[in-house]
Amino acid sequence: MAHEHDWDAEYAAQTPPPWDIGEAQPALVTFLDRTPIDDPVLDVGCGTGELALLLAGRGHQVIGVDGSAPAIEHATVKATTRGVDVDFQVGDALHLTDLGVRPRTVIDCGLLHVLDEEGRHAYITQLADICGPGALVAVLAVSAEADEGWDLTEASLREWFPSPHWVSCAVGTIEVRAHWQGAELRLPGFLLTCRRG
Repeated sequence: MAHEHDWDAEYAAQTPPPWDIGEAQPALVTFLDRTPIDDPVLDVGCGTGELALLLAGRGHQVIGVDGSAPAIEHATVKATTRGVDVDFQVGDALHLTDLGVRPRTVIDCGLLHVLDEEGRHAYITQLADICGPGALVAVLAVSAEADEGWDLTEASLREWFPSPHWVSCAVGTIEVRAHWQGAELRLPGFLLTCRRG
């Protein structure tokens, strides 16, 4: 359901993948610094866990889920090393109901834009199924303007999270950081926030 990619190979490699910048995405940190969030928090597509670890360090109850076992292994080691408690799990974003959680906050840092149309539909349907009324969803995604092969626009984000299923939707432009061959990249992106209707 995602663009053909070997996520396990990316996370098992000696060099971190481009999106694993060794910290939470600054645009999300800024958002979280000014936005109160409720527990439990679900970090979908958590990768090596930087965002989940940041939130747990702030006292939140966090579940971090990723489809890549090597990513979850890295995240678990980081949690142990830092003495932070996060429930990291290997799981499928297209089957979130299998997790048996009812998050009050869901954060997606870079997952939505890698899914194809069928995957996006399944994923957003799963988000609607697990989120109760008023639950906050925040999605950080690389935009089509980055010219990286993804077709995400502000209009498409708004279309994918329609009323009455989703309310109070806002889409802001942000910068997504990445590393590539020793250089720091700054890609155009979006931060969508909405609540379950």
